[in-house]
Amino acid sequence: MKCPNHLRTEVAGYCCVCGSFFCENCLTRHEGQVYCKKHYKPIAQKLGRERHYEETKKRHGRHSLIIRYADGRIEQGICLTLNPKDSGFTLQCIDNNGATLEKALRVRFSELKAVFNVKSFDGKFDTSERYPEYAPGGRKVFVKFRDGEVVEGTTLNAYNPDDARFYVIPEDPDSNNINILVEASAVEAVYTPDEYAALSEKRAEAESEAAETPEPVEEAAELGQDESMGDFYFETRSYSSALEQYRLALQQHPGSPRLKRKVVVSAINVGIQHIKKREYPAALACMEAALE
Repeated sequence: MKCPNHLRTEVAGYCCVCGSFFCENCLTRHEGQVYCKKHYKPIAQKLGRERHYEETKKRHGRHSLIIRYADGRIEQGICLTLNPKDSGFTLQCIDNNGATLEKALRVRFSELKAVFNVKSFDGKFDTSERYPEYAPGGRKVFVKFRDGEVVEGTTLNAYNPDDARFYVIPEDPDSNNINILVEASAVEAVYTPDEYAALSEKRAEAESEAAETPEPVEEAAELGQDESMGDFYFETRSYSSALEQYRLALQQHPGSPRLKRKVVVSAINVGIQHIKKREYPAALACMEAALE
């Protein structure tokens, strides 16, 4: 039998995918299987991407990036070139084991919270290995992001509040973060150590005063008929009926914390009953009502 691609050459085997016969030049062996050119092409492309990643890894060491967006999304991968003065960069996504994924993202700085240059994606880095070290030339700062997270470190260069973004070298040498590129638009404030210490002290004083101030005690009041009926239904686990009665009572006394608590607890119990019946939309409605 002759090869369909080389009419003077005898076939040497067949493709394990399509079953077509071809000569030796038209077949490729890979991991014990034989493929024709058509069906080996995606395998060759994947191997090419893996070789490209390994070559990039050798050139760029352990510069692995975790991208944290301002809206909470997280991506991870490597970047060939990252210029903080550009509008963004391209991220080649990889998994925790370093295997390249078939996904490349165009990352825009304006959408980010920060870019974390990390020792490992899962935080379990080899403490015996040497990682890139930076000599920060700026000042020590406490960066408070809009989501409440606080990062302590030293700026890589002199800090300029007008810069769109800036690098921070973490204070803790054992941190998983090698450096952090902070997006200024995601920052609530940047404090010096003295400013942050004063702020922390003021916050501690406020919390102490709040702890010492007794909560206002609701004045004892006689139970109305609607509330009494609600208590009866609640004790008998008729939570829907209890909720109805408590809401009627709350209409008469809208400022009562006691009645508000009873309404919330009843709504939650009604939601739990719906969950047990797998009536999830109704359960969600009850939980949302309790939150309100």
